Amino acid sequence: MRKPVLFVLALGWLVGAGLHCGGCNSNPKPDGGSPDGGGPGDGGPDGGGPGDGGIITGGVDPGGWTIDGGGGGGSGGVAVGPDGGLVLDTRSIDLHFAWIANSGEGWVSKFDTRSGKEVGRYFTVIPKDGQGNPQLSLRYDYLGGNSPSRTAIDLFGNVWIANRAPGLQGSVTKIANDLSDCNHSLPDGGVRTSRDLNNDGQIDTSPAAGEFITPSDPINPATYDDCVLFSTPVGSGPGGGVKVRALAISQGAFETGSAGDIWAGVYSDRKFFKLNSADGRIMPLYPDGGTSVTVSFGGTDGPYGAAVDRQQRLWTLPPGVAQLALIDTRTGTLVTDQILPTAPVTTAGAYGIAIDGRDRVWLPGYGVGPYAYRYDHGPGLDAGTGTWTAFDFTAARSQTGSRFGEGRGIAVDDQGYVWMSGWYENVSAAAVAQLIGFSAEDGGVKKFGTADFIDATDSQSNTSIGVGVDSDNNIWVNNYSGNAMKIYRADGGVFKTPQQPGNLYTYSDFTGYQLRHFTAPFGFYRRDFEGCGPGATRWLSVTWDGYTPPNTAIKLLVRAADDPAALGTAQSYGPFTQSPADLLQPPGPVPSKGYLRVEFQLTSTDGASTPVLNSFQVSWRCILG
Repeated sequence: MRKPVLFVLALGWLVGAGLHCGGCNSNPKPDGGSPDGGGPGDGGPDGGGPGDGGIITGGVDPGGWTIDGGGGGGSGGVAVGPDGGLVLDTRSIDLHFAWIANSGEGWVSKFDTRSGKEVGRYFTVIPKDGQGNPQLSLRYDYLGGNSPSRTAIDLFGNVWIANRAPGLQGSVTKIANDLSDCNHSLPDGGVRTSRDLNNDGQIDTSPAAGEFITPSDPINPATYDDCVLFSTPVGSGPGGGVKVRALAISQGAFETGSAGDIWAGVYSDRKFFKLNSADGRIMPLYPDGGTSVTVSFGGTDGPYGAAVDRQQRLWTLPPGVAQLALIDTRTGTLVTDQILPTAPVTTAGAYGIAIDGRDRVWLPGYGVGPYAYRYDHGPGLDAGTGTWTAFDFTAARSQTGSRFGEGRGIAVDDQGYVWMSGWYENVSAAAVAQLIGFSAEDGGVKKFGTADFIDATDSQSNTSIGVGVDSDNNIWVNNYSGNAMKIYRADGGVFKTPQQPGNLYTYSDFTGYQLRHFTAPFGFYRRDFEGCGPGATRWLSVTWDGYTPPNTAIKLLVRAADDPAALGTAQSYGPFTQSPADLLQPPGPVPSKGYLRVEFQLTSTDGASTPVLNSFQVSWRCILG
């Protein structure tokens, strides 16, 4: 019997993968030609009827995986294992983007975390929903009134933005990460979107620069950026206070090809809603059709931040208060919203929220001082109270000799460290930009030379807000003063992005690190095949060789279209869970289109074992008349 394969990342035997162009045609020729067409098959009959040609095959042989996505086989969260098979690699998903909202200007910036450059900037609403319906209460030009804050990255690398929109209609917007998933509005099939055309590392918003899309008609979605896909109105309509103020993504239904379930908490309504990751529809939570779960924390507060652990438990909190609510995302039910600190923790603050690899909740000491708090509920779903632990950093000193301020943002990495921003020095009462790292077990600080933490405060860098971890385990902090900082974990070196107008303001999993590492270990591999022309290809079967230890799965989804650019939005057929998959039978039949996209999804529910996909083959036949 083959033994389960563990993907303990510290062993270092997995190589990196990249999402890059997840929807591009796979295995392109060196000259950029068409995708695989396979070769002639054995010409034997398949029962297809008179006039059919021979069987054609194409696929990946053992050891033949191409996962860098360089114009072909789009992938994410996978790597080639030591035996040449495709395996999960939670380090390797293309997390080298940080999506940070600018609440004052109503846009979100996309930063390449490796180069440090801003590579895209987008207004965070569009006046249409995921079904193409107009949403005229949503428009970009409300003078920053959409006030985006939380951003979260789904399992396919797309970003979701929560718009607080005080006094307006709150909403959640989906923006495509990959150009192949954007709309293709240009006459040549190209994408009209924000780009850093002069490669200077910052998006120029002036019309002459052509780097930023400002809609010519605020109520016409066709004039918006092609990569801003849709906006879902969430919560009560215009009027009232702050709307969508919490955002997190749970594992969702892998079997339907989901990129996760999107959970949006509306502060003013004191409710959570679940959105479909494909089209943003608000999904029913109960058999009676109910679409929300109330979270009021026993009073008039609503959800302010959220995170989901590996048990698919959603944790949320009100603003500035160390009180937790627990939601079962599988049933959409509130377990309790009355988890309060217990001795020895008696006074605690909170603002950001994060989950570690042991399903423990972390809160910064906002309003209290240089503290962090860990809550361990233990396994399962119950209304009881677990164990609270406080970590005190009053003695910590930076490389400049400064003290650490109040904790505000927080994140956890897979090396066992917690990272917390300090935004306010409670001695000098000055706004600061600080970051401290410490052990999740005993609170021992990660030293940078002789310093306990990094103080990067200057005239343009202060009032640190959220914290995120990138694919290289370096740390990103966004500052309300208008820039973001990358802190290198190896030596504490600091890179700062150029200044923006407005205020950078994001608390949440803005790199997708937490989702990939702790909530839903997941990977996918896509490959496109060119058949025999529009309406002339009978797609027959997909056969694969693989191994699934306990708590893991390999699932197949396929899409067919006559235009390769339409494969990303074509109807999905699956999941197929057994090889060979007969594409002419349910959950098919797959239509006779000219192109086929094959997508294998690799999943793990225990975070320790990985499935192995060794090879696969697609077979089809040309319909000759």
